[in-house]
Amino acid sequence: MSPGRLAVHPSHLIDQSRPVEFLFDGRTYKGFEGDTVASALWAAGVRMFSRSFKYHRPRAPFAMTGADTNCMVRAGDEPNVRACVKLVAPGLNVTPQNVWPSLNADLMSLSSLAARFMPAGFYYRTFMRPKFLWPWYERVLRNAAGLGYVTLETPSTYYDKEYGFAELLVIGGGPSGMSAALSAAGRGARVVLLEESPYLGGHLRHERQTVETATGERLPAYQLAARLSDRVFANRNISVELETNAFGIYEDLWIGAAKRDTRLLKIRAQSLILANGAFERPLVFENNDLPGVMLGSAAWRLLHLYATMPGRRAVVVSANDDGLRVAIDLHAAGIEVAAVVELRNDPDPTLAAALRARGIDVKVRSVVVKAHGRRRVERVTIGQMTDESPSLSGTVDVTPGTREVVKCDLVTVSIGWTPATGLLHQAGGQTAYDTTAAESRVTQLPERVRAAGRVSGTHDVTTAMAEGEMHGLDAAAELGLGDGASTELREKVASLKATQLIRNSSAVHVRGGKMAFVSFDEDVTVKDINDSVAEGYSSMELLKRYSTLSMGPSQGKYESTNTMALCSAANDEPIATTGSTTSRPPFHPVSLGVLAGRKMEPVKHTPMHDWHVEHGARMMNVGLWKRPEHYGDPAEEVLTTRRGVGLIDVSTLGKLQVIGSDVPELLEMLYINRWRKLAPGRVRYGVMCTDEGMISDDGIAANLGADRWYVTTTTGGADGVYENIEWNLQSGWTFDVHVANVTDHYAAMNLTGPRAVDILREVTDIDLRGDALPYMSVREGHVAQVPARVMRIGFTGELGLEIHVAAGYGLHVWETLMDAGRAHGIIAFGVEAQRIMRLETGHFIVGQDTDALTDPYMANLERAVRTDKPDFLGRPSLVHIEQRGIRSKLVGYRMLDAHVVPPEGSQIVVPDSTRPIGLEIIGRITSARYSPTLDASIGLCWLPADGCEPGAEFTARVRGDLLPGRVVSLPHYDPKAG
Repeated sequence: MSPGRLAVHPSHLIDQSRPVEFLFDGRTYKGFEGDTVASALWAAGVRMFSRSFKYHRPRAPFAMTGADTNCMVRAGDEPNVRACVKLVAPGLNVTPQNVWPSLNADLMSLSSLAARFMPAGFYYRTFMRPKFLWPWYERVLRNAAGLGYVTLETPSTYYDKEYGFAELLVIGGGPSGMSAALSAAGRGARVVLLEESPYLGGHLRHERQTVETATGERLPAYQLAARLSDRVFANRNISVELETNAFGIYEDLWIGAAKRDTRLLKIRAQSLILANGAFERPLVFENNDLPGVMLGSAAWRLLHLYATMPGRRAVVVSANDDGLRVAIDLHAAGIEVAAVVELRNDPDPTLAAALRARGIDVKVRSVVVKAHGRRRVERVTIGQMTDESPSLSGTVDVTPGTREVVKCDLVTVSIGWTPATGLLHQAGGQTAYDTTAAESRVTQLPERVRAAGRVSGTHDVTTAMAEGEMHGLDAAAELGLGDGASTELREKVASLKATQLIRNSSAVHVRGGKMAFVSFDEDVTVKDINDSVAEGYSSMELLKRYSTLSMGPSQGKYESTNTMALCSAANDEPIATTGSTTSRPPFHPVSLGVLAGRKMEPVKHTPMHDWHVEHGARMMNVGLWKRPEHYGDPAEEVLTTRRGVGLIDVSTLGKLQVIGSDVPELLEMLYINRWRKLAPGRVRYGVMCTDEGMISDDGIAANLGADRWYVTTTTGGADGVYENIEWNLQSGWTFDVHVANVTDHYAAMNLTGPRAVDILREVTDIDLRGDALPYMSVREGHVAQVPARVMRIGFTGELGLEIHVAAGYGLHVWETLMDAGRAHGIIAFGVEAQRIMRLETGHFIVGQDTDALTDPYMANLERAVRTDKPDFLGRPSLVHIEQRGIRSKLVGYRMLDAHVVPPEGSQIVVPDSTRPIGLEIIGRITSARYSPTLDASIGLCWLPADGCEPGAEFTARVRGDLLPGRVVSLPHYDPKAG
């Protein structure tokens, strides 16, 4: 057994016969199966896991629940992982966060020396002036901000979503939650029980107290948890979801939950019982964030769940019986208890006597004033409380001359509990602060919502179980199953709740010391709260936003009550009137992957995909499709194609089969240009617009004869065009047409270049003579002995022959063309070469050079707009635009420096001293490439319509530099082919 471990016990979650090795900060550590990263590291003597957000102070386990941020690390590629709930796994690589250059030598920790210059809200005031320094400020702030970093690579984690329904949903698998589920299920209700831990039992699993059951039997708490858990799992009416965080309650009891951080559960419940417990409350004193200062319940978890020694010499801060029991359990584990610092004047006499019998000093009416140490607690200063302590606001003062220093490496704090009312408030419940009990109590719940256990202020186990049983029976009755809880049970619960011991101290803050932290998330101190209120941010909602309290990853779970008390003290008003902040989903952090769910978009491959990969193509994503970007050298692909011949896979084009006598009439309505007179065997380019007259798609339509037409769209545009046609056909267009989306049914390839006809002639029976297959025509026949359609069109400016065949023949035809073209120097070229050649020819791409506000007049298509047609989509808007005129225009340009290719999206600017950076944006560059054909930097850009004539010069802002360009006539290059 290792020095930091305890002997095996039935309550432990770890299996000490199964060791697991993992990495932390580059070193190998050993844990056991069932260990969390935090418990394994703590047992190995590691006392610092990461650094805090603002001052980069040492951080280590504080609560061991996953609800605080002190244990956040990076596990593999995942940032902000809670080490206290992340299970160890063989080879797991864990690294600290928020450190540079290393955990032990973090230079950013020097920021604590400048704490006086970084009060609450300092960032709102400090970096406004002088304006010229803002770029430097921005770089510094970006490097300093955030916790962890996100990898840009797509994670391999599988995410999913599940919809569920429950007659009764119980949130929380502790004693009250299990009792509620069992009583309702016993009446026949179908119950879903959500529990965030990997086990049922709640606090019973890590406490060693003895509990009296309803039958009078006395059991250790962990045995009672096991017995209840067995009954729950054996009940067929109860469905249990472990490791599941309920993070939001929405309208009509629509509950969101995350299971194992990989599955999103959306559950509709008819009735809801909240039994999600409470958070132990910290005490605020100087340096209360040092590693080794932890909650008493955290020490219990280390001891009783993970067989881990929390320390060697402990000081126990106690204001309730939990603290005294923690001290007894620490002593029983072989840990020296240097002192019990008891805030009460008269602690439980039996427990106090038991401690003194063990030689443990119980210092009543005492408190810890300060923790000392650099990277971990090494000693504490304690002192006697004044007679007036704690004040109504929770402040504790120490009697002068009573202070003493005690050496220790562990400080446990057990002073009270804060009900986890976040979900309760989301459900529509209301609470009010009970000064006597020193906690918020439920005052109102909506219909079909109930609260049981610690969340409702019920701390005694027997009472909590009875309360859960009562609410379970009432929920079943609400569903029409039974008569509800008996009068006897109701009276028993009311009596037990009225007589239960108060477990909460009104003490909040020990006066004195600047580094007394209220929030460990954002390093917010008591001084920050006082300063914020003094500056006018006196309400809880304003205080939260100005000081960033409750805005960190834990969302204020451990600081809420203390914040209320300190805010009330600063405002000199009772805590009950201060109120709390609004609880909004998510109550627990939820990964974006869980919210996004499974990747529902498929990846689509053309029939020639494997050929491309085998021949060294670099693949790129185009919508859902994978397309070859290039095969090694795009510039060489351009030059070879223009000099000889190239072949490109264009199977991703949208393809529609349109049949019927009224197809020309349909096309007249869809496109801005005319179609009625297009003869069989001919092809025409067309542009589609929205009702607002904005360009939505373009492509070609081929008249195959006998009322058969073949229409192509942009890659990714087929579904939208098809749906638009169908919508209109079902909404008033009474045309004799039938439309089928055949995009995936056909493979397509474009044979381009001066020698294209020579190659295709060898493998086709179609007559390719110029007069037999003129430009913008289509013929049907055979290519490579396969039925095919061949269209003479070109997007590159060169002679182009676009061949469409059934998808199953695509690879065969492709390989046949490559074999036939080998003697002619044929190459395969990719999308990049095609985009360079189309740009040289002056063709725009819908969606890249256009946007949702681009009309045909702006894109130089005014000759295609036939407003003399009776009607077509977008006509009224285009008539108005024609009359109004345009403000900007798409034009071609060349950069004066041929070797400067501006990034697409770069701004085009003019000087303007009234602007923040002295420049006004007047346009943008949409396409930019180096042209190997012209040895020039060319592209398309948007400029004001009144200053875009050929020869006009402009200035592009490229990575902060101002570079000149000149408008030119299109096309940039015209091979006079086709």
